[in-house]
Amino acid sequence: ENKKVSEILVGDINRKALDRVAKKIKSGKLTFAQVDVTDVEKTAELLRGFDVVINAVQYYFNIPVMQAALKARVNYVDHGGLYHVTLKQLELDKLFKSAGLVAVIGMGAQPGVTNVVARHAADYLDKMFSVLIRDGSRDFTEGAPPFVVTWSLQTLFDEMVMDAVIYENGELKTIPALSRCETVDFPEPIGRMDTYVTIHSEIATLPRSFRDKGLRRCDWMEGSPDLLFIKMLADIGFAESEDIEINSTKINPRKFLLTMLDKKGWVGYPEDVTPNDWEITRVIIEGERLGKPVRKIYDITIPPKPEWRMSSAQIGVGLPSSTASIMIADGEIKEKGVVPPEVCINPENLFNEIGKHGIKITEDRKEVLN
Repeated sequence: ENKKVSEILVGDINRKALDRVAKKIKSGKLTFAQVDVTDVEKTAELLRGFDVVINAVQYYFNIPVMQAALKARVNYVDHGGLYHVTLKQLELDKLFKSAGLVAVIGMGAQPGVTNVVARHAADYLDKMFSVLIRDGSRDFTEGAPPFVVTWSLQTLFDEMVMDAVIYENGELKTIPALSRCETVDFPEPIGRMDTYVTIHSEIATLPRSFRDKGLRRCDWMEGSPDLLFIKMLADIGFAESEDIEINSTKINPRKFLLTMLDKKGWVGYPEDVTPNDWEITRVIIEGERLGKPVRKIYDITIPPKPEWRMSSAQIGVGLPSSTASIMIADGEIKEKGVVPPEVCINPENLFNEIGKHGIKITEDRKEVLN
């Protein structure tokens, strides 16, 4: 829809996935290519001549896609590295700077919009002591299967089994996944929901970005009706990525589960179903302004987009990253190197753009704490 965009190349290792996109989106701007992103040379060949690459593959492959972007001299945007890969990506900062390129890492909804919300608060506050992120989602889709994977199940499994990293009292700490729980009263249609601590990318960058503001605490918690079910699948072994042997036959539990879900049509919504899932992310920030304690509460409401037949998960990730890519191509983002969103994205400009397609950001009144 954006008139500034003349061509979009969609690449995937899965030919069937490309065919589905081509069937769903009819546009003369789109071209398609089957590609294995672990082949850096061939990926770079495809990227040459473009302004920006948006990396939407599994986060395990962020580094090779960044290497391909460097070879092709193309700017880069992705949706996060689940903390540990994010740290590895930051190590490529000098290479991107020397190439005159920018890599905006973690530019979806969470991480992404959450980071920019923190920047919005930091610009108002003299000091910012804590950034707490709480996420809740519910699915009201009629006619959907009993369990639908709307996001990478590999990443969800990693969040369930990897130790969470939190920033507490000015120090990074690791604690077991789901070992802390908070009940949050989100606005409707989410309502009251238990949220649990898991590993997430914001913790890799916010503490260093706002160290000078006095940040001492930062953590992430998430909740959904399916969260503990996914945790159960992980606990009984379906999160295992190493082969196991059953009656002399080797089976990879993760691949087996993903294959069965895909076979049943539970990866994404069926074509005849209109998604009606919702997500709300709350960012609670405490700090000081003019010597007085202040609390700011932001709610990021992400609805589905029925006219595009897209879920809130797709909209929440796709809109912020595509908006950032336009900002890069337009020259609005001046920074070079590998940078998180809170360093390079203008909050008001982002909020206005994603708001045009339904992502609503509300800010609670500034409270003076007792």
